[in-house]
Amino acid sequence: MAKQIAEKIKSNTIVQCKDMEIIQGDIDSPLWVMITPDEKLKVVLDVDEYIDLMDSMKQIMKENFELKLEKAILSEFPIDYDDVKAVVLEEMKNDDEKSIYEIVQKVKTEHPNLFYNLNLDKLF
Repeated sequence: MAKQIAEKIKSNTIVQCKDMEIIQGDIDSPLWVMITPDEKLKVVLDVDEYIDLMDSMKQIMKENFELKLEKAILSEFPIDYDDVKAVVLEEMKNDDEKSIYEIVQKVKTEHPNLFYNLNLDKLF
């Protein structure tokens, strides 16, 4: 019976154990730095630490996107930032190939009433 279970486990092996040396951390720490037999560094994270890391990265990416979006919209002098942002976000859903700046330009062309018409050539 034990032999059958062992064979079943062996055929479904997900992780293969190898000789690795832990450089930093211990069995109770949430982070390990290891070196493999072929001299490559590996980092092992606790599942909770990994989830926290992924959540932090998502938050940073969201903030980065929001800042780029804000910069692209404000550079075109919108009359109402929130209206332009809503239209740009809707356009982004329809066309995910273009950059933020290209979509803002498209929105400005299609909806000029959302932006101030500043003809700087006439000012100088």
